[in-house]
Amino acid sequence: MLNLIKKHAKHLFPAGLLLMALLTYGVNYGYPNSLFWDENYHIASAQKHIDGVMYMEPHPPLGKMLMALGETVFNSNDGLNKAAFNNTDYITGNDIPAGFSFYGFRFASVIMMAFAVLFMYGILHRIIGHRFIAAAFSTLVIFDNALVVHSRSAMLEGIQLFFILASLYYFTRVTTSGKPIRLGHYAWLGVLIGLTIAVKVNGAILLLLMVMLFGVDQWHNIKSWNLVALLKRLVQTVPSGTLPVVGVFLAVFYFHIGFGSEIVNNRTYKASPEYLELIRKGETFSLTAFRTGMKDHWRYMSEYADGVPRLDVCKPGENGSHVTGWPLSAKTISYRWGKDTYDGVVKTNYTYLIGNPIVWFSALAGIVLSLGLIISRFVYGNPEKDRSLFLWICGFTSLYVIYMLTMLQIERVMYLYHYLIPLIFAVINLSLVFSYIYRDEILQNNKHTLINAGAFAVLVFAVFAFFSPFTYSIPISADQFEMREWFKFWRLEVVR
Repeated sequence: MLNLIKKHAKHLFPAGLLLMALLTYGVNYGYPNSLFWDENYHIASAQKHIDGVMYMEPHPPLGKMLMALGETVFNSNDGLNKAAFNNTDYITGNDIPAGFSFYGFRFASVIMMAFAVLFMYGILHRIIGHRFIAAAFSTLVIFDNALVVHSRSAMLEGIQLFFILASLYYFTRVTTSGKPIRLGHYAWLGVLIGLTIAVKVNGAILLLLMVMLFGVDQWHNIKSWNLVALLKRLVQTVPSGTLPVVGVFLAVFYFHIGFGSEIVNNRTYKASPEYLELIRKGETFSLTAFRTGMKDHWRYMSEYADGVPRLDVCKPGENGSHVTGWPLSAKTISYRWGKDTYDGVVKTNYTYLIGNPIVWFSALAGIVLSLGLIISRFVYGNPEKDRSLFLWICGFTSLYVIYMLTMLQIERVMYLYHYLIPLIFAVINLSLVFSYIYRDEILQNNKHTLINAGAFAVLVFAVFAFFSPFTYSIPISADQFEMREWFKFWRLEVVR
């Protein structure tokens, strides 16, 4: 059996991870059979794509396009009256027709996040070079309660994280292949980053990968201060990388504007008279309509962002939270709840945004350790134990720190799920820090080290299961709820 496992290990680990991800994200993902949080917006927007209705939103349209594709493929709501979805940007339970199914709208997020786990495994395997360690730390993405809640919904994070992990995997593959970095590599990375930004603009953090790719590509010229060679390469790589980013982003908007050929309920979103006239003439796929519509969409997104209120922690029911509290999962958000009686006992089913504390706290510890390692190297001159791993740690720590510093500059209210992107960076970094500390033992396949990594993955799963009532809306009593209120700063709110 052991020989069989070793023989097929190349396929067993990713296949096992994919199966776990599909089960964790996908089982009964149509439940709860009701709207929560941004589904009220995104399902309405996705339906407008299906019906060819013009609309504007604060986020780019790719995520809603993919939700619409899932609903079109499933076609599970065929024959139901969904006209109310086109009359508003925010639907409520009263707008949902009887017999409505959420499976189609949520499908893109579920399936894409499940397959994104393969990218996670690929990233870790290429850097660390050990399948078991890569698989063990990949489970942190599968069994994080916050990631699962958003991946099982018609929201944007699961879709965007697929493109983020795809971008990171491609970057890792190119830089670890041992082959020369070509202009085509910059272009393909630009395509993936463009798709990421076309879901949510905070994906622009991945533009730093272009800088890192250039650093790897031209490290020999950087070390020798060959400014002429560096400038020549920049002239080639900057357009090779940035034009695909811009091209993909604009292409998504071109189709969004083109298919928005109908105005419903006089909802014009303050569009210019020129754009409205082109819609009425049926010329939405013209270059004139694209140019005019793009300006109107960009203006709408800008005005919407300016109108979002600031964080007010004194406001009753404030769901927003400060950036500094995110790594500790503060503050959690109660997305929805329902109360019922089971065998004479009153229980409540919750859909709660709360992270797996083992994943989040361990990821934070990894960032602290990596910062200490970086300081010890560049301030105190301590030598690296493994130069390649050290540089990867520097890279992912930089992505994490720059994202968090950027968020600190934003004045509008932000929410805990905005931390999911740096959480991915931190989880990858954690696996690298572990591999850096136990590098010799991993290379020797030390049983104690491998057992410890496996035990950590089991602990992650056990704590995920403990908090799973918040993830899968499993009914629990008030006492069972309070058993899960580990920290006051989570600000969990029990329903009595």
